[in-house]
Amino acid sequence: MTLPERLAAYNTPEGALEYLDEYEKAHRKLSDKRERRLLEGYFERIGQVDTILDLPCGFGRYLPFLSRHGKSVAQSDWSKDMLVLGRKLYGEDAALGRFRALGHQMPLADGTVEVSFSMRLNHHLVDPLVRRGHIEELFRISSCWTIFSYFDYNSLKNLGRRVRYRCGSTIRRKNTMLRREVHDLARTAGFKIVCDPMLFVIGSGHRLVLAERSKS
Repeated sequence: MTLPERLAAYNTPEGALEYLDEYEKAHRKLSDKRERRLLEGYFERIGQVDTILDLPCGFGRYLPFLSRHGKSVAQSDWSKDMLVLGRKLYGEDAALGRFRALGHQMPLADGTVEVSFSMRLNHHLVDPLVRRGHIEELFRISSCWTIFSYFDYNSLKNLGRRVRYRCGSTIRRKNTMLRREVHDLARTAGFKIVCDPMLFVIGSGHRLVLAERSKS
């Protein structure tokens, strides 16, 4: 599926509701619990901040969590229907603001927010240059901290998929990044990776990154 096709499917009322229903599944609840446990630890290190950007915010599943750690949380998503659903679920005034944007083309100035936050977007981006651009944008708009996930090319889960693919399976290839590539992007942007654990060593290929802007 190309990026335009994926965005078109996502930017519909049906796509928004399907995404909401997805997080009612047992395996999603398990990964969400693990994800939040890691993120709680990240924000213990970060402390309270003034501004956080959540992109893609989806229907707002992280809005209550982020609101506990930031005075103002801006939400952004490409899907206008997802933003509408978020307003219905959490109210008009729950977020600092809601606006449409692509993860690799954010209409914000450098260092606009203290924390840029992007869960479970990168592995949906088909083009490798767009995946890199997404991470570069997260670093660019953050003045202090960046939190994001990506699918590690060398993860055990992806290794299994690669073996199956070479054996003739029609399983779809994952949209991945190399860990050293992510570290290089951070270094170039003036950030250091504080930690980047796997969500699950065996059952998931996702890494959750906490990066801090280096002190000049």
